[in-house]
Amino acid sequence: MVSMSNTPVPRSDLSAWIEKVQDADTKQYIYDRVMDQMNFYKKKSREYKKKYNFWMTASIIISLLIPVVSIFADAGVFMKVIIALLGGGTAAITAYLRLHNYLELWGIYRNNREYLFSVLYSYFTATGIFRKLSDQAERDALLIETCEGCFSAENKHWRELIRKEDEKSRQK
Repeated sequence: MVSMSNTPVPRSDLSAWIEKVQDADTKQYIYDRVMDQMNFYKKKSREYKKKYNFWMTASIIISLLIPVVSIFADAGVFMKVIIALLGGGTAAITAYLRLHNYLELWGIYRNNREYLFSVLYSYFTATGIFRKLSDQAERDALLIETCEGCFSAENKHWRELIRKEDEKSRQK
């Protein structure tokens, strides 16, 4: 049994536990498929979080400038143009954020990474869905099936998003 609950491992580094996996194919699968995908999710989650926060902050700042600049609107057409540009900028940023779905993507990637981490943690500690399995080959198979199910669900989600976008573009 792989149970390594007596080996403390930092949350972000599972390599000490992975090294103790007996089956070479399972160990390779964890490194090449699961850990690589988790690192991808982590990277993309951070990227989309930064993009979302940047554009949302820009939108908030521009929105806050509108009432401040409107105080000077009596000064003439120039100030009215500035106010219109600020309002347009806010609308453009909002549309940009909706188009690129940074908030949703950030959440999806973060959730997927955390889910895979949870599956690995349960596998290594023989808890959760792995608790009742005493045969290591069965535990390894369940690990792979569970991780692949996550990857498959993600692919299905993306195909559904693409299908919806295609339908929207055809309706226009």
